[in-house]
Amino acid sequence: MRTIVWTELRRSVLALGVLALAVAQVALMLNDVAAWRGVWPMASAAIGAPWMFLGPAAAGLSALDALQRSRQRGAVLDGIGWRSTTTAMLLARLVMVCVVILAGIVCAAVVNAAAQAPSGFFWPSYLVMALSFALGSVAFGVALGCLGGPVWFAPVAAALATFVRAIWFQGLGEGSPGAAFTRIFIEGRPWDELNVRGVVGAVLEALVVVVLALVAPVLVTTLRARRVGRIYPWGPRAGAMAVAGAVTVLVGTALVVSSPPLVQSRAPAADPPCSDTHPVVCVWPENVRLLPALAAKADRADAIAQSVGGHLMPRIDEYGLSRGDNFLAMGQGTWFFTDSLGSAIARSLAPEWQCDPPADDPALEQYYTAQFALAALFQMQIEDSERPRGYGNSADVDIAEVNRIWQADEADRHAWIAARTATMKAAVQDACA
Repeated sequence: MRTIVWTELRRSVLALGVLALAVAQVALMLNDVAAWRGVWPMASAAIGAPWMFLGPAAAGLSALDALQRSRQRGAVLDGIGWRSTTTAMLLARLVMVCVVILAGIVCAAVVNAAAQAPSGFFWPSYLVMALSFALGSVAFGVALGCLGGPVWFAPVAAALATFVRAIWFQGLGEGSPGAAFTRIFIEGRPWDELNVRGVVGAVLEALVVVVLALVAPVLVTTLRARRVGRIYPWGPRAGAMAVAGAVTVLVGTALVVSSPPLVQSRAPAADPPCSDTHPVVCVWPENVRLLPALAAKADRADAIAQSVGGHLMPRIDEYGLSRGDNFLAMGQGTWFFTDSLGSAIARSLAPEWQCDPPADDPALEQYYTAQFALAALFQMQIEDSERPRGYGNSADVDIAEVNRIWQADEADRHAWIAARTATMKAAVQDACA
């Protein structure tokens, strides 16, 4: 078996496939390096994220290679020849995906070392998920390729099915019915962790596909032989092994379907790193490198709040650390953080609601239109910059007007702020009168 596997690994097609996939793995990771640099869980998830595209490619190539190999060796092999050849193909492809994922691990390790990431290391659960999905992809391609058929069908079907498998359960929230079947993670958020039982379910799914690749050709050959009235060519032992494999696939599939949700909330850190500013800013240990930048923004926000007669909360935590005021420390630099600070300043300028007006009350629209505009202005003042291109505007704020006021002189800016503050106060008074 070792000789057969070594022969498979030396084949030029496989070697070129490994090289191409490894280059694509590193290139796709570096294309989004700003999102995971210096944060170990994010870097761990980034290793598996490229397989949303590499998985279908690897499955299609494996199917094409298996189809060509099955045609070259003929339609009928003895049981030993079938098992040894297919097993060798699967083992060689396991080595292939390990090499590609290892290239991603090395890339992430080098980038994080250069970024002086905080103490810690890769989260193994994300690496196991990446390896499981990669192995399942190539095994599925081998399974379809060994079944024969037109030269185009198996590669196209394997690639499309693997891509659909990758995206079908993508982005489901925690607790969603299909969250147990997510296999590709775009983000490794510090406040989330992967359920061990769910990870075992993903490994089991990959093993089910491997067993399917081993038994599918035998089962198909058996059915074809019986349909034309021929004697099964590989003997009762191989047939019994194929039936046992089919039962294993059914039992394994049932266990995978009953797997628990993969993503679960992580227990808050007992003593998270915090700043000495007002407000106090606390982050997950994995994001401690962001704390100096966040603390500087908090200082600037406190000064802006005092200048307009507002105030900030005493403490703000990264999401998941507490049930109090929180922010997201991911994507768009510090803009999500300053969005939380700007909104807090805007809310502090008007009295709290003492009633619960109906949703169609015009006072509500007036209040929130003014508040969102103020929050956008304070956010730009804290960042000392216009909003980056592509930043969301779900509140439908007139960003052009806010940009104009941000660049205006101090007198005009204070008059604009005073007008919208008055609108907020009047709206609360009218709605609760």
